[in-house]
Amino acid sequence: MLSFHTANKRQGNCLSRRAMLRVGGLSALGLGLAERLVATSHGGSGVSKRGHAKSVIFVTLYGGPPQTETFDMKPDAPVEARGPFKPIATANPGVQICEYLPRLAKLAKRYTLARSFSHADTAHAASLYTHLTGWPHRLNNQNSPASPLDYPHYGGVVSLLKPPRGRVPACAIVGGQILPQFGGIGQTGGFLGELHAPWVLQKTARRQLLSQAGVPRVRIDGRRNLVQTLQATRRALEGDRNVASFTTAQQRALQLLDAKGFVQAFDHDRESPQVRDAYGRFPLGQNMLSARRLVEVGVPVVQVSDIPPGGEQHWDLHYANIFDRLKNPLLPRLDQSVAALLEDLEQRGLLDETLVIVGGEFGRTPWIDHLTDPPQGGRQHWPNCYSMLLAGGGIRAGEVFGKSDELSAYPAAQKVGPWDLGATLLHLAGVDPQAVVTDRAGQLRRICRGSVIQELL
Repeated sequence: MLSFHTANKRQGNCLSRRAMLRVGGLSALGLGLAERLVATSHGGSGVSKRGHAKSVIFVTLYGGPPQTETFDMKPDAPVEARGPFKPIATANPGVQICEYLPRLAKLAKRYTLARSFSHADTAHAASLYTHLTGWPHRLNNQNSPASPLDYPHYGGVVSLLKPPRGRVPACAIVGGQILPQFGGIGQTGGFLGELHAPWVLQKTARRQLLSQAGVPRVRIDGRRNLVQTLQATRRALEGDRNVASFTTAQQRALQLLDAKGFVQAFDHDRESPQVRDAYGRFPLGQNMLSARRLVEVGVPVVQVSDIPPGGEQHWDLHYANIFDRLKNPLLPRLDQSVAALLEDLEQRGLLDETLVIVGGEFGRTPWIDHLTDPPQGGRQHWPNCYSMLLAGGGIRAGEVFGKSDELSAYPAAQKVGPWDLGATLLHLAGVDPQAVVTDRAGQLRRICRGSVIQELL
């Protein structure tokens, strides 16, 4: 029962701690109590009117896919560099990709390959942070945990500066948070606070979420009435910042409970067996299908996490089994699910307004490592040059951006960083990359350090 103390005028109307915690438990979707200040925009040139993308699908190939076995093969390089796989021609004349990506080869006129991304961080956690926020981590080359001082995930920036019109969240992570042992570094609201953190759907959460769709209307109305009761006492609690943030968080939770389209987006039984088969009956494929369904209900940013059951590092291929794992299952599953996503978005008229980004936090060394004791026979971390696939949402199609050297070791032309991808993403999403916001400490912070890659637009 929700209780209030009204013993005398001096004490006034105050909410009991137990009642406050009880309402905090109402967050059926796990949003929790937001005790942080909401940032506001201060300056910049305002929201860009040139954005094409209503949504962004960020396919995160955690671990670092090798550029020389995917989108930037070097068949003329020495054998210790080029590897055993063969390149195949694509629908884009003169452009080749790996033989185990045949469906993507046929769709080459629908996307652009960017082959000159580069940064200097070799640690998974710090590089993932850079990949998803557009900022170098303050502890370079270290696997550090997430911190409230971090820059926010791109979805958090969109949540603040261009929130969705409906009841859906601004950002959803499908497939589970990457590196939960490090607090999901790069996948938080950072200095913007929990209200702007991505909504995380864990691998096992789909059934739990769908069960929420069956919550009786009277229970939802009851939860809303509790929040309205709190709001009625706001005048007496004006000075309590925690309560103010708390009620906002609860409104957000109730909106998600009541957002039928959002909940139903995870019900794949509404899709035909043919569509589910096209994406692939494996985690990455079904996560891609969820991403498309979330785009349809208006979620602006969707991160697809490519992590297999058990949480082992998916693309972190250091050892001699690198080529076996790439051949089966990694490359065929990537080929099937990304191709299905691009075709499905196009058939539904959504590709032009949906930016699709496929890539990891870095690439792999341009040589096969035979020099360790004992020899590993794999490829190591390599942030100096790596590739990504970009499609839709205002990105030019059927082209190759940038060029690597003869080994795909370093950019030879049009070198860019992950922060430049971030500026481009925000620009296309209708957010000014030069915007400045206020963090919880009242400090002005730039949201982006990169420059829009004009040649991609």
